Amino acid sequence: MMKEKRLVSSKILFEAISEQLACNRQAVFTVTGMSMWPLICHGRDQVIIEAVDIQKLKIGDIILIRASEEQYILHRITQMKQDYFETTGDGNLFRDGKFPYSCMIAKTTKVIHNGKTIDCNNIGYRILSRTWMFLFPVRKYIFRAWFCIRKYVKFNNKKTNK
Repeated sequence: MMKEKRLVSSKILFEAISEQLACNRQAVFTVTGMSMWPLICHGRDQVIIEAVDIQKLKIGDIILIRASEEQYILHRITQMKQDYFETTGDGNLFRDGKFPYSCMIAKTTKVIHNGKTIDCNNIGYRILSRTWMFLFPVRKYIFRAWFCIRKYVKFNNKKTNK
């Protein structure tokens, strides 16, 4: 059975998510935006989140934060200090800046990628995400190469499918 997808405002979505988290329940939503590409894709992948326990967070965890009244961000923790933390989107070439811990709403526990559920604590996933974090200084070159290769691959696919 196909699940129906509905578009709702972020305000309504995150109010509902906050209610679920306050009841110690997990919440699931489809990710929008390309800031977590290539590990989480816009409109296709979903995340399962739960209430955040700041004491158990680690660099590399994907968290949901409320950056402002209207802005929610789902990004990876790249730095943790006593008074603040910093996040970065996997698809970004810049850091998000420093946030107080009070901005944290939830931690991502699982990613549903192409219909397959991946536990964020899975060793393979942690190695992949850590490697991608390590490559931050050269991401722009990786992205540039990927977009060049992708055009070539698409061109060849169109030719072979005729």
